[in-house]
Amino acid sequence: MKINKFISNPIVKTLVYANVFISICALAQVIVTYVVFSIPVNYNNNAYLAFVFLSTYLQYNVQRGYLINQNNLNSERSQWLTKHKKILLISVALCLFIVLFLCNNLSSTSIIIMVAAEIISTLYYLPPFNLRKHGYIKPFLISAIWVITCSLVPLIENNILTNNSAWFLISQFCFISVLCLLFDLKDSVEDFLNGVNTYANKFGAVVTKIICLLILVSGSISFYIFTKNLYLQVAINFVFFATALTVLFSKEKTHSFYYYLWVDGLLFLQGIIFYFVIKNNEVQLSSLLHNL
Repeated sequence: MKINKFISNPIVKTLVYANVFISICALAQVIVTYVVFSIPVNYNNNAYLAFVFLSTYLQYNVQRGYLINQNNLNSERSQWLTKHKKILLISVALCLFIVLFLCNNLSSTSIIIMVAAEIISTLYYLPPFNLRKHGYIKPFLISAIWVITCSLVPLIENNILTNNSAWFLISQFCFISVLCLLFDLKDSVEDFLNGVNTYANKFGAVVTKIICLLILVSGSISFYIFTKNLYLQVAINFVFFATALTVLFSKEKTHSFYYYLWVDGLLFLQGIIFYFVIKNNEVQLSSLLHNL
């Protein structure tokens, strides 16, 4: 009963169906990059936080609103989107205007990269390209776009992209790829009916979960190569452990909110954990230096 009450809560529905929560998760992923690399707080970096939040909101609402068709017209999400269509259109238009304005704070290199990522994101669902049909590369394509947006561009903008930081990018790519593969579990039947071959519907849930765990191990090793910092290692291993448990306990026949709030929420969890672990580490280091 409590779960049903939670799912039917108007605020929760807005967070999920209006893609507000996934936009917050994107914001959290940028914060991970900011705190790991000690990127300073200034106007340009704050503007980029707003850029990522709004562009994620814009892209996801355009994509998922576009995907409403006769086949899913009666779904709860489609009905909610139809009911709130006017306010969503206004918010999307406003976001587009602000995002274009915020582009003024980006370098030409980052703009080119972001435009390319945006084109790929659009081709993901737009016929005749419909890159979503390529089920085997789909999770890694999505992950690449997230890493480019939330990690690569901030490093470029602050001139701290190095060979070593590439290991951080690989670790983040592995982490997000696993979350995308879990969504394939949720969509395995629908993908099969639409003629999309994914790891989940081609090889089964068990093999898909094994692949996820192997990718997580690769991500952990990549992060260890990136930094030997004990605090960061504890933080990333905690996030990966929570992700591994999620992989093991995820089922196809689970309410979609489990994926939209918990699986996506692991992106948010990583941001929260990294922020507080690093800030606490800074406090301890400051205290140690003061005592010396």
